[in-house]
Amino acid sequence: MKQQFSNTQCRFALLVTLLSSVFPFQSAVAQTPSVSVSVSNSVDPLNPIIVTATRTPTKADDVLADYVYIGPEEIADAAQSSLVQLLQRQRGVEISSSGGNGGIASVFLRGSNSNQTLVLIDGVRSQSTLTGSPAWQALPLSIIDHIEIIFGPQSSLYGSDAIGGVVQIFTKTGDGPMQVGASTGYGSYGTSISDVSFYGSTSGDQKIRYSLSATQEISTGFNSVAQNNAYPSYLNTTSNMGYTRSGGAGKISQEWARGQEFGLQVFAARNNNQYPVFSAAKPIGNQVNDVSTYSLFSKNQITQNWKSLFQAAQSYDLSQSLTPTSNAISNSRQNIYTWQNDVNVGSDLIQLVAERKVATATATTGALNLSQTTNSFASAYQLKRGSHLGNASIRNDSISGYGPQTTGNLAYGYFFTKQLRANINYGTGFKAPSLYDMFYPVYGNPTLKPEKSKNSEVGLNYETRQYDLRLAAYSNSIANLIQYSSTSPPCTTTQINTAPNYGCATNVASAKITGLSVGGATRFGNISIRGSFDQQNPIDQSTGYVLAKRARQFGNIGTEYKNTRLTAGAEGTFQANRTNFDNTGYMGGYAIYNLYGNYQITKDWSLFGRWNNIFNKDYQLSYGYATSGSNVFVGMRYAMK
Repeated sequence: MKQQFSNTQCRFALLVTLLSSVFPFQSAVAQTPSVSVSVSNSVDPLNPIIVTATRTPTKADDVLADYVYIGPEEIADAAQSSLVQLLQRQRGVEISSSGGNGGIASVFLRGSNSNQTLVLIDGVRSQSTLTGSPAWQALPLSIIDHIEIIFGPQSSLYGSDAIGGVVQIFTKTGDGPMQVGASTGYGSYGTSISDVSFYGSTSGDQKIRYSLSATQEISTGFNSVAQNNAYPSYLNTTSNMGYTRSGGAGKISQEWARGQEFGLQVFAARNNNQYPVFSAAKPIGNQVNDVSTYSLFSKNQITQNWKSLFQAAQSYDLSQSLTPTSNAISNSRQNIYTWQNDVNVGSDLIQLVAERKVATATATTGALNLSQTTNSFASAYQLKRGSHLGNASIRNDSISGYGPQTTGNLAYGYFFTKQLRANINYGTGFKAPSLYDMFYPVYGNPTLKPEKSKNSEVGLNYETRQYDLRLAAYSNSIANLIQYSSTSPPCTTTQINTAPNYGCATNVASAKITGLSVGGATRFGNISIRGSFDQQNPIDQSTGYVLAKRARQFGNIGTEYKNTRLTAGAEGTFQANRTNFDNTGYMGGYAIYNLYGNYQITKDWSLFGRWNNIFNKDYQLSYGYATSGSNVFVGMRYAMK
């Protein structure tokens, strides 16, 4: 292993050296970094506005939670990449997927399980109430404006599911003269991606803001069954398995009086992925995921110091598995009503939130028809006194037929200088059992306890226009992990002897995740260099094994050259060895490298391209399933300026 990582580090160093020699350094005047901010989000690209960490717009300098911000330029540079692949290139994030870009995927924040991360789309939950997991693979990247990742338990702000953190996806918000954008491209594996958008606002006292985006992806794919798969006699090992993914998003709102705005926003996406069905006949099935969110909102400046936000939202998640012999469908819905009040008291802020969530789920398998109601109340206090910052929050979630859960968070930050800040955080989180784990026939366990976490961390942040450095050390203890069991007790004899599960859901494990996460960037003239490294110890304390599909080390590095017409960059991602499940299915460490570029032909037109996995590395993110080899994608973009 030591030799393997020595080679990896050498390759990274060689890549950076080569690019630095190709693109000579310019004057030391600071330039805009590669990860920029949309105009609608912040006028200062080096200090973006972060919403998710406090539920209210906050300058990044004042955010005490550890976070990653992914701006519009980085999303545009991603080209053929999926949302999951883009997240893989971020500090503190690991992924797993079975096959190509359309395959079922998982995202792990700081070693926590994928279903322990809450996903929000424009402030609306996007989580299956049946399984408790988000459909990462269904979310198209090209209609996303920017992304915020907040690490650590955030249940005191958002309730259940936010043990590992929160990923919030933002679509475009119109402001100013109308802007029109479109792009289309083609690449390896017969992949084509096209998108179009327009957004803006009217002028005057009663401003109308609007935006609309749409995208379509088609790929013929590749065969996703790897040579080391344990069941080649029961899986199709010759046919390509492609996917289609489409989506759209829209917002419209009117500021009918100064500080008074009413609006509607929608998001809908569909992913149809082919996969190998486990059968002696070796058929190919289709996994279909539909994800959508809808919300009406009213933002009101009630007094000079009191802002109110009321939102009525619906969130849908549909999953369908089509095979020659079956058509299993599950559908979940959440009706969410939220009233948030932000009251300024001098330089401080008091926040009060009341929320009601009604979750329903149906499934053809097991003839399920379930519902659950959660009533929540939360309060938070944000303090700013000279060099001192402080946040405190507490929340109570009362779940029907289950009982109340209380979580809290305390954070303190101190500015040694304007550029250097230290902070310390402590927070608790919980994840309620999914309806599937509690009530699925001959598997569910209605006596399950919620998963609970206690997280403490310290951080150091240094930011100037030329250098950025973020360091976070953390310890997250998670109790009552819900896992499959095939022993009695806790399972009944009937559960153990009944197909297809031959077992039950139970609280059988606990996890302890400790780690150090470091990220930084530097800018010299037209060149920027960025990198991150995570050293973690994600341990299942009941077995002593490293948690499935997670590594002890992983990281990223990249460099970019940018002038008025040309952007050219290189990046690398590496991950140490992992196991698939229960310390079996060994997957070796890997390093993959990508190149990307953009050339401005005219004021509005540009050519772009990306070359992923340039050394054609053979690696796996889920044991027995292949990933894409060396692949390219080129296209043209129109962006009205």
